[in-house]
Amino acid sequence: MLGSTKRRVRRAYRSGTRLDLGGAAVEAGFLAELLLGAGGGTSGRVARLDLEDARITGVLDLTSARIETQLRLRHCVFDGKLLLDHAELVSLNLDGSTLPGITAEGIRVAGVLGVRDATVAGDIWLLPAQVQGMVELDRSTVHGTLFLQRSDIGGGVHLRGVRIAGGIKLSGSRIGGDVVLERAHLGPAPDNGTAVSGWGMTVGGALLAHDLVADGPVHLIGAQVAGSLSFQSSTLRNPDGYCLLLIEASARVLTLRLTSGSAGTVTLRDARFGRFVDDPVNWPAACRIELDGLAYDRLTRRSEDVEAWTARQRLDWMAAYATGFSPGPYDQLAAALTRDGREQEARQVLVVRERRRHRAMGVLGGLWGAVQNVAIGFGYRPLRALLWLLVVVAAGTGWFASSGPLAAVKPDEAPTWDPFLYTVDVLVPLVDLGHDKAWDPVGADKAVTLAVMAAGWILATTVVAGAGRALRR
Repeated sequence: MLGSTKRRVRRAYRSGTRLDLGGAAVEAGFLAELLLGAGGGTSGRVARLDLEDARITGVLDLTSARIETQLRLRHCVFDGKLLLDHAELVSLNLDGSTLPGITAEGIRVAGVLGVRDATVAGDIWLLPAQVQGMVELDRSTVHGTLFLQRSDIGGGVHLRGVRIAGGIKLSGSRIGGDVVLERAHLGPAPDNGTAVSGWGMTVGGALLAHDLVADGPVHLIGAQVAGSLSFQSSTLRNPDGYCLLLIEASARVLTLRLTSGSAGTVTLRDARFGRFVDDPVNWPAACRIELDGLAYDRLTRRSEDVEAWTARQRLDWMAAYATGFSPGPYDQLAAALTRDGREQEARQVLVVRERRRHRAMGVLGGLWGAVQNVAIGFGYRPLRALLWLLVVVAAGTGWFASSGPLAAVKPDEAPTWDPFLYTVDVLVPLVDLGHDKAWDPVGADKAVTLAVMAAGWILATTVVAGAGRALRR
């Protein structure tokens, strides 16, 4: 029986045809000998190993092998690990197969490396790999970790619907196409607990993590993505630490819309994006966010969203979920709103920034901030100062009209008593109309005079501060 199987495999190999063994066993050593030393195909045919539904006994060791035809071992069951360290292949197809593990350090593949719909009991070790085509593990189950660090992938990395218990490692890799993690379920790596480790990776296309479930942090520190970086309807869980790290990352568009089941801290510190799409209204309650140093050109929403968020909603989101206080995120938000023609909302953001900044300065800073806020809205609402001046002038004029005239300091030199000019002269610092020094208030009149004078200095100081902000803008 075994000899018959070998003859069938040898004949199919030399003719380059697919062979379905119907679950029959074939020795791994025989397959290795066939690939490495059996010669070429029959006349007019290219030799190729294309097996389906075979049980491969023993360890298939193709270490340092150079195989110049396609290698297809689909829906096969491997008794031992597949060893491909430093092998050079045209392409590899393991779709639907069951393996204890794959060790392929330094593998080179001219075409596609496919392990779709497969089950791998251990790790898939590919670092550092060179694959000119795509790496595809769609719908596969891996009970270990996918190691793909420092690899050069000409196409994309497709992990649609994959379940990888030990997470994936892509740090330092260069990927020419898309990285697709749609509907993927990733567990924590045994060594550091990360679900995705992509430090310093470069992606020529997009990184799409739609409907991703990650039970561990997603580390993309310093990642460079030419297209979109999208976490749409994704669940990221690391309650006691960071669930998503995008420190110093960059992409053309960042979409960050997490599900309510997400937990942990999202950090966008010192990251740079062309557009930022998120959902502050439906932000997960168990997630915090770090925004220091984040830069983006525009804030946008999806076309299917019914309502756009307001500046007030975003400010409430920042107050509730942002870690600590820094003026930078408010400046960035105001700049983005201004670019979108929402100047009034931009001023609202800057007022809130100043309010929080002064509160962070302690009791005195908070009191001084409250005065500036009420008086002129920190310089972003200058009409308030004029209104307050008019109120003080009217009140002072009314008081002194009813209680005056005051006693003259020098009766022979005093100007004609005018409660309005006296109030204005006392109110406006550094302006001398010759009235405030000509009269000598006592009692209640003196108290009102001092109050008007104090109001003048406070309003003058806040106006100067507001003018300085306006000039800086």
